[in-house]
Amino acid sequence: MSKALDTLGRLRKLEAEQAKRDLAGAVAAEIAAGRALMQAQAVVAREARVSNPTAPGAFAAWLPAASAAIALCKAAATQAAVERESARAALAGRRSALKATETLLDARAAQQRLEAERRATRILDDIARPESRKNVLF
Repeated sequence: MSKALDTLGRLRKLEAEQAKRDLAGAVAAEIAAGRALMQAQAVVAREARVSNPTAPGAFAAWLPAASAAIALCKAAATQAAVERESARAALAGRRSALKATETLLDARAAQQRLEAERRATRILDDIARPESRKNVLF
């Protein structure tokens, strides 16, 4: 049981560390998706400002493709937010599992300390008993 619990503790730590890395990656992906969306929106705004008012057909022809690109960027940003939230929840779960394992490890360590103290007390009690001193030569 002792080795298994120690191994479980190490495994839980590794899982929590991996979940932290996964969350960091998901946050980075969400930031990148948000930037891509802002860039796509900025392109549309810039094109709207610089488009020739006497030839609105060029902008009107370009706008559906730009709108589709913005829609894709919005979908990617939404998906990135969902994945970030999922990674955050996974990290919370891994931390809970780690905490539970650490609690078991702490309880086991406390039990081992208590047993060691009891053994030491029994040894001292045996030494202190008068009948145990009969065999001592001095």
